Amino acid sequence: MDFGDLWGQEVFKIGNQSIILGRIIATVPTILVLYVLAYMLRKKWLERFFEQEVDSERGRRKIRRLIGTCFVFAGLLIITLGLPLDFAFSSIEESVFSHLKLSTLLEAFLIYYLARLLDEGLSDLLTRRYQQRRELQIQEGGLYQIQAGASKVRVSHIVQPIVYLIALTFIIQQLGLDFDFSVPWSDKKVFFNKILSAGLILLFTRLLLWILTEIVLYPYYKQKSINVGSQYAINRLLTYFILVIAILATLQYVGINLTVLLGGAAALLVGIGLGLQQTFNDLICGIILLFERTVELGDIVDMNGLVGTVKKIGIRTSLVETRDFVSVIVPNSKLVADNVINWSHFDSKARFKVSVGVAYGSDTALVKEILLEVANAHPNIVRRPQPLVRFVNFGDSSLDFEILFWSRNLIAIEDVKSDLRFEIDRRFREENISIPFPQRDIWIKKENLPPSEEQAP
Repeated sequence: MDFGDLWGQEVFKIGNQSIILGRIIATVPTILVLYVLAYMLRKKWLERFFEQEVDSERGRRKIRRLIGTCFVFAGLLIITLGLPLDFAFSSIEESVFSHLKLSTLLEAFLIYYLARLLDEGLSDLLTRRYQQRRELQIQEGGLYQIQAGASKVRVSHIVQPIVYLIALTFIIQQLGLDFDFSVPWSDKKVFFNKILSAGLILLFTRLLLWILTEIVLYPYYKQKSINVGSQYAINRLLTYFILVIAILATLQYVGINLTVLLGGAAALLVGIGLGLQQTFNDLICGIILLFERTVELGDIVDMNGLVGTVKKIGIRTSLVETRDFVSVIVPNSKLVADNVINWSHFDSKARFKVSVGVAYGSDTALVKEILLEVANAHPNIVRRPQPLVRFVNFGDSSLDFEILFWSRNLIAIEDVKSDLRFEIDRRFREENISIPFPQRDIWIKKENLPPSEEQAP
């Protein structure tokens, strides 16, 4: 028997599949190489990765288990294709499972566990690196804390859907489950895998936006010393522009006729134009805010008594956090058309006042001295410009004074005023200076009674 005959020698038979010696000889070394690769990965490379990136023992066990499962399915796939043992699950050609073989099922499981492994390893790694970088940016002064909070998006929330959607696309393709269906807006049939691909386009667009705003543009912002408000406006405009293009391209890719869609949308907008008038107004105002930057992220604004910090500027509405830490959703038209006081627009400080009245006869020079001492002693009141005391008026019941001061604590200025009033009251009590309450003097004039009434018995 020559080598060729020995190589083709049948060892055993499973069903209608003959297992020859050559296949076994070729498969065994492949399995050994796979085992050595798994051993090196788990004992050396993986431990080094754990020391740098993974802190919890639970996470380490999970990654080890996923890697082991992936190698098991990879080994089974090699054995199935190498021997061969690739059985079909149905011999009926018209059956749904006629194309489904053991190898395709193993490939689907392998893809799924590889996706889980990428999710656990890559997503957590990118998330940790991203969070560390954001914290470094805040410490360096390149970001405000509120900006970091407004744009704080876990990287895993971007990477994770991409990983699983790619895996699902491959699994559907391997299992032959790419069914088609008709849609009313197109004369062509749409395949399910095409819908998944459209979703991938949108997810990759989101990832591209994250890379542009967080990695590419940030060094440019830092080099040019662009303030955070301008950074936010540029990022928002870039995001809206790219998203519109991506959505239109996705609709075209799926098979939707954009001409028909836009025509129908135009007719619909004409029909409900009056109802959407305010919505479109808010949309336009949102774009105006991003271009003009009259109100920027982090600004402290006063809108008819509503004082708060701008946390987010959206395309239609903005988010303002009040002094009581209550989030208020404000239409953008209010920020553009109404009279809005922007405390942060020109300077980081603003002037405020506290009014107080003292009784007539009080030493006005002493009152002025006390008010200035109280203002200068408060840590949240700046020294330049210096506080100023005004003798406002001779009131009906009191001598009216005002203490005017500058402060950078704009959002908590009411707390500063309260502190001043407490201290003023304490100092006035020490110096026996009274704060009068409104009072009136009533004079009763007694008139002489008529003689007839005086002589009455």
